[in-house]
Amino acid sequence: MVRARGTAGSTVFCDTNVLVRILTGDPPAQAQSAARALEAAGEGVFALIVPDIVVAEVAYVLASSGIETPRAAELIERLLDLPGVEVVDEVLLRDALMLWSQGRLDFADAYLAALARRISDSRVLSFDRDLDRVEGVTRLDPSVAGSPPPGEVDD
Repeated sequence: MVRARGTAGSTVFCDTNVLVRILTGDPPAQAQSAARALEAAGEGVFALIVPDIVVAEVAYVLASSGIETPRAAELIERLLDLPGVEVVDEVLLRDALMLWSQGRLDFADAYLAALARRISDSRVLSFDRDLDRVEGVTRLDPSVAGSPPPGEVDD
């Protein structure tokens, strides 16, 4: 997490609906309130933490509303760039957003791929073959994950 202990102001965790109001402007009164709250975070009144699960939900909401994935990823990136907005692992989230913006993976798979790329000698257990096309990611198919290694026979 970016924020160091002892920083002025309290820690506030942001809910998805606040970010969606800012991005959609709807309803207008809530969008204005949400924007003012983010401005307060930017002024250091409090540290605004956006959990990874909230970013995932914002991605889902934007994609479900018909916004093209590259545009939705750009909007989320802009939110992460706002002063006072902090996340637990910015590098991981930005990699997940980049993978998601390419349009081959949903956000959850992009997040898993980004995580797998960060941890050496890791794999993603999934039936989703789209992960096979992600550089730096090895997919482990569940249908073979529990099989004995070649040459071994179960008695």
